[in-house]
This record gives sequence, structure tokens and C-alpha cells, in this order.
Amino acid sequence: MSSRKIRNMSEKEVKKICSSVSLSTVKWKLANRQGKIILDFICGKVYSKDKDDQENSKTIDERFDEELHAKCQTLVNILDKMSEAVAELEAVEDKAVGLEQLCDISASMNKSSNQSFNSSSSNNQNSSNYMNSSNYQNSSNYQNSSMIELDKSVLLLSSDLTKWTQSILNCYKNQLKMNQIVTKNICHLRSREEALFHLSIWVVQPALDPQCLVAECAVEQTLKSCSE
Repeated sequence: MSSRKIRNMSEKEVKKICSSVSLSTVKWKLANRQGKIILDFICGKVYSKDKDDQENSKTIDERFDEELHAKCQTLVNILDKMSEAVAELEAVEDKAVGLEQLCDISASMNKSSNQSFNSSSSNNQNSSNYMNSSNYQNSSNYQNSSMIELDKSVLLLSSDLTKWTQSILNCYKNQLKMNQIVTKNICHLRSREEALFHLSIWVVQPALDPQCLVAECAVEQTLKSCSE
């Protein structure tokens, strides 16, 4: 397979990977907003500010029990959507790793060809070839991560795409674990303050740290850079 074909294929794969990451995070954000609405309802009903309402909640009627149960089930369904989004991110991360490996193999083949060409050059160039080989070894850490050309002006390290997807995946997996705890505990807390704390974990999403946000921004910008 020619390097040009690999480059074109790599560009298409980068676009697919970035698009998949974007769609998965959008799915998560929509589910997060839906979950906040449900949690607001649960906190308002189960953990009312009015002490009299809190006492009345202990003798809640059957119709309200059914309503609360329905809301809790809706929250579970929303959590399932978040789990699906994380599963999609896992699949995308695997694709990013595979793409990096493919690009590195292609780059390694090209370097081997160049080295073979250099070795067949005249003896007068041996010294120059040696210096070039030394320079190559000194920059091997950089060269080992192959470049993907997105258009005439944008180059992307294949390792960057892997790092971004891994960072995003790890952060969303951690936030999913937190949301699972929130969903499990929200109807069984001792006070309104505890309920609001659980709600804040869902809304603020502390596991999605600045590194994750930077990675998401990088993916979005890369997607925009990909040619149509």
C-alpha cells in the first residue's frame, strides 16, 4: 500500500474517530441535562425545605409512590444512556490505538526504504549518512510518533489522537462511576444537604477535569480541520 493511500485512509479515520468522540460526548451531555431535571424533582419531593412537608413525606400516598418510582426508573434509563456513551468512547479509543499503530508501521517502512537507499550511495557520502543516522536517533522519540496530514497546512501526531481519546475515556468512566453512586443513593439520604451534594456531583461533573476539556477541544478542532 502506497504512503499516499495510507495518508488518505488515515485522514478519513481521523475524521471518523473525532466525529465519534463528538457524538458520544453530545449524547452524554444531553443525558446529563435530562438527569438533572429528574434529580431536581426527586430532591424537591423527598427532601423538602419545609419540615412539615418532610413529615408528610413519611405518609406519602400511593399515587406519589408510583410517580417517584417512575422518576427513579427514568434516572436509571438515563444512566444507561451514559453507559452506552462510555462504551462508544472505549470503541473509539481502540480505533485510535489501531490507527496510531498503522501509521507507525507505514512510517517505519518508509524509513527502512530511505535507509536502504542511503546505504547504496557512494562511499564519499558515508560520513554524511552517519551524521544523518545519528540525528535520526537523537530525535527518535519524536519520529516514532508518525505524522498524519489532514490538509495542506495541518499535521497531526498519531499519538496525540490516542492520548486525547484515552484522556476523555478515563474521565468519563470516572464520572460514570460517580453518577452510578448518585443514582443508587439519591432516595436514601439523611438530609437535604446530602441530597444537594449528590445533585452537585451530577451537575458539576468533577471527574471531567481540565485535561479532559482540553482533549475534547482538541478533538473538535481536529474535526474541523479534516477536509470534506
